[in-house]
Amino acid sequence: MAAVHIRPEIRAEAAAWLARLRAENRSAADEKGFRTWLARDPAHTTAFEAVSAVWETAGALPHNLLNQVSSRPTEVGRRAVLTGLSIAVVVGSTFTFWRAAYAGVYETDVGEQKHISLDDGTQVFLDTDTRIKVDFTDALRRVDLQKGRANFRVAPDAKRPFVVNAAKREIVATQTTFDVRRDGEKVSVVLIQGRATVRPNSDPDGKRGDVLTAGERMVDAPGLVAKTDRPNLLPLLAWQSGQAIFENDTLAQAVDEMNRYSSVKLEIADPTIAKLHLSGVYRVGDNAAFARSVSTLLPVVVSLVGDRLDISADVTRMPQG
Repeated sequence: MAAVHIRPEIRAEAAAWLARLRAENRSAADEKGFRTWLARDPAHTTAFEAVSAVWETAGALPHNLLNQVSSRPTEVGRRAVLTGLSIAVVVGSTFTFWRAAYAGVYETDVGEQKHISLDDGTQVFLDTDTRIKVDFTDALRRVDLQKGRANFRVAPDAKRPFVVNAAKREIVATQTTFDVRRDGEKVSVVLIQGRATVRPNSDPDGKRGDVLTAGERMVDAPGLVAKTDRPNLLPLLAWQSGQAIFENDTLAQAVDEMNRYSSVKLEIADPTIAKLHLSGVYRVGDNAAFARSVSTLLPVVVSLVGDRLDISADVTRMPQG
């Protein structure tokens, strides 16, 4: 059978729906919107099945998710949805939702995620250790991402552009869904739905802006030329459902990502193992479980040292030569 070509923008939308349907706060409105999206184009079903296969392969999704959502009545409670799906979603006691902000500042602690609704109806999902400052005027909707990562579902407003400032970049949108991650001066923008212009914040006229469309990502860091690509979005959106997906990442990269969500830090005590590779789906916020899994998959041992978990080489299992 010939491979079916799926347009990048549709694959991006499918990945976004998968993350939303697996999120802890999944609602009846989300399910209704998903069914509407499926009915709009047969290609949407094909795309959703394709991105779901990645999770099924990793053992993270039941095979009948599409049918369960499609056949369920519109009015369904969150508890019933979660029970029906039998998905274990990580929502630690520190994960909180819909909390008021002081002076337009919204933030999360390490291991905390938070949904907020802005005055214009824009929905924002804050990842762990994130802070934003919101400033709306009659002419402009502006959000400063000071650290961390956030997902924005921008409400339409023909008179006021929506601008997210992150380090030396501005993302200008109207009715769009996108993720922005800031690690110091490094910024990554992932366009999920719609389109947006990414420009240097030193260029307010937008003469040097780049237009991103659904499925595209731009990464900008000091000393590097800004790069745009079309990556696999599933690992990039997994955080919205409390998980981290690694695809042949190094142990050092995986440890850095897992440490973002936990006060119990992982530390690579032996540099010879930092470049070992691993793949899999892991629950964020539980570094002990991650360490146990890694010690099974890789030739490493884990030991508790004070309030951290040290990962060292297991010389009896290390390849020779």
